[in-house]
Amino acid sequence: MGADDWSALAGVSSTALALAAVAVALLAFRSEHRRARFEGARALHHDLTTGEVAAARKTVGTLHYGDFGSSSTPADWSLALTSYFTVLWCFERIEAGRTALVRGVVRPGQRRDEAIDYLDALVAWHVAEYACGFAVARRKLAEASAEEVSDSDSAAGFGRLLLALQERGLVDRAYRAGACPGTGCPCSCHR
Repeated sequence: MGADDWSALAGVSSTALALAAVAVALLAFRSEHRRARFEGARALHHDLTTGEVAAARKTVGTLHYGDFGSSSTPADWSLALTSYFTVLWCFERIEAGRTALVRGVVRPGQRRDEAIDYLDALVAWHVAEYACGFAVARRKLAEASAEEVSDSDSAAGFGRLLLALQERGLVDRAYRAGACPGTGCPCSCHR
């Protein structure tokens, strides 16, 4: 073999090694990207089910299923309102995180994403529960304080999350602020 042959072989070998390095780096990137997306989904669910939000959910649950009303003290009303917004804002963060996951898909044209499926499965029951729970809590808070609850911006995030899960067939309840409970309430908790 002559010098030109060795030079050509070295060039081909270098190119092959460079392509192999790119392939390994791409696989590592995709693996880390997938792991980070699942971790983000898990963290959003963790925020909903622990700490301050978990405590607030207990209070909102009392508003939904309990007898909170006109005999409640202003301190009760203040705690309930704070809890209401704490849980509502958590769902707003989940919706924002879900939107980031949807927009952060690596492969263009990919229709389903395992991390989004994972998040949706984790939060679907909670969203279904609060589709009714927020409506009842909002009504009771307004009645107890004789003031309207100004939550339209925050409730919009919850509404978008609810709609996304309804479109996927994971939640079958509707968020109707004036209907729960009542004759138009779609929720089994009031039947």
